[in-house]
Amino acid sequence: MEHNRRTGKAVAAGALFSAMLLAGCVTSMQGYSGVDNEGKREYLTYAASETPVCLTLSGAPFVGDDQAAAVVADYASGAILGSPARFTADCESTAHPDYRIVIFANASVVGSPDQLCEEAPIPTHQIAGKLRLDAAFCAKTEPLSTAWSEAPAPAGLNDPVFRRMIRTTMNELFPVEKERKNDRDGFRISAIQ
Repeated sequence: MEHNRRTGKAVAAGALFSAMLLAGCVTSMQGYSGVDNEGKREYLTYAASETPVCLTLSGAPFVGDDQAAAVVADYASGAILGSPARFTADCESTAHPDYRIVIFANASVVGSPDQLCEEAPIPTHQIAGKLRLDAAFCAKTEPLSTAWSEAPAPAGLNDPVFRRMIRTTMNELFPVEKERKNDRDGFRISAIQ
């Protein structure tokens, strides 16, 4: 009987520990793009060559926070491995306004990821206890790269989970690739540290 009680406590402790680890889990993935990974980075280098790159945020991830886009641009700046690209929510100040990052909180994306770069609004839906971010790197209305991330709903803009979501999404948009040849051969080698 004592052994069963100890085993039950160990299982309960393990389950609690696993729940705590998963509470901050961020899941992310690249979307489809007709541009190879090195090409995505070349476009980004051009877009960021003179000024920060425009970054917009649609669909409020947190109620009543009108500074969310500026905070997201700050989190995204310096987040891309191997790139000095900076981002700004002040899109009027960018040298290459046709290139921009768009991030949608809880978007109802149906069909093609091209929707992300179109100027038309995208409806949103909230999944209880979760936040999903869909992102695209756009050249006018063409998506050069897309990605998404999802996590248990962060408490707010200052929650480390939200910052991790932004940084992870940016690295999915612009993955590090060792050789361009691998995309042509149907293989992708990426290194995310």
